[in-house]
Amino acid sequence: MKYLCCIILSVFVSLNGFAQKANKLDYTIAPWFNNKKAAVTLTFDDGPRGQYYVALPLLIEHGFKSTFFVTVKTIEDHLKNWDKVNEAALAGNEIANHCVTHPHFKNMPLDSIAIESIQSNKLINGYVPLQKVITHAYPFGEGGGNTEKDKGIRQTISKLFIGARATQNKPYAYNKYNFAQTNDDYYNVNSIMIADSASMNDFGKYIDQTITEGGWFCPTYHGVADGWIITPETVFKKHLAELEQRKANIWIAPFKNVIQYHKERNCAKLTAVNRTTKSWKLLLTDTLSNRQNFDQPLTINLNVNGRKVTSVTQKEKRIDFVMDKNTLVFNAVPGNDKIIIAF
Repeated sequence: MKYLCCIILSVFVSLNGFAQKANKLDYTIAPWFNNKKAAVTLTFDDGPRGQYYVALPLLIEHGFKSTFFVTVKTIEDHLKNWDKVNEAALAGNEIANHCVTHPHFKNMPLDSIAIESIQSNKLINGYVPLQKVITHAYPFGEGGGNTEKDKGIRQTISKLFIGARATQNKPYAYNKYNFAQTNDDYYNVNSIMIADSASMNDFGKYIDQTITEGGWFCPTYHGVADGWIITPETVFKKHLAELEQRKANIWIAPFKNVIQYHKERNCAKLTAVNRTTKSWKLLLTDTLSNRQNFDQPLTINLNVNGRKVTSVTQKEKRIDFVMDKNTLVFNAVPGNDKIIIAF
């Protein structure tokens, strides 16, 4: 009897192990959206007129989405109203936080920094209702250093935003793919200021270095054609042409989308809920707690073992997909909504 029980137990364990193995998915989540080799985010600080009257039309012409870190007082003084900012948002650009008055954080108590940032969020969200502010850029880059005050600033900002851009804090122009070893690193994103002949003329070289490293290039512009720290219009057009030449290899996206993708991917997994010969029901989940701020689709490369896929849906909406031999490639948002692949 004891011998028979051992046999039954052994068979059960073997079958259970076989079932788990059979149910395991063969997949990868691409490092960057749409399997691009690197990411690029153009960011614009403060809000001088040239950003909206010169840079914005050129961005729209190329179909590039960027991030405008706006200072409320600058918009009011230089644009007089928020019409052009709303135009930028309507075109798919991110409108993000660069404070109300562009203060020196190093001279402010942490609670005052929080108040300034919250007030800026409230004003921007009111003036630009199309989107919600979820990222920040430090005025004067104060918050991107290694002092205790810098660390305190980042901790304060981390309670209000999903990520923050600093100024250049690395010996290179880009962020390596694994730049975020801790959550604090998402609030210290490296950025070079387009402000001198080197940064203007070596733009293409910086993109190529980023592609080689598989990283994220996040340059900062101020004035475009006018304003302060001016990038001439001819130079800005050249930069867009450099991006155009390399867009097959780079994901050009707003700051928030890149932060969202990187954070989601680092804690996401794809599991099988049910698999039959006619369909697979899958679930893409992550461990992020504030899901309302994370809705960036992730690119999934899934081995379907030669099956002919007829459709991919999530939340009853069809998802575009491509087949690369046995690999199904599609984009899906992490959460509790099942992904259904029909054969």
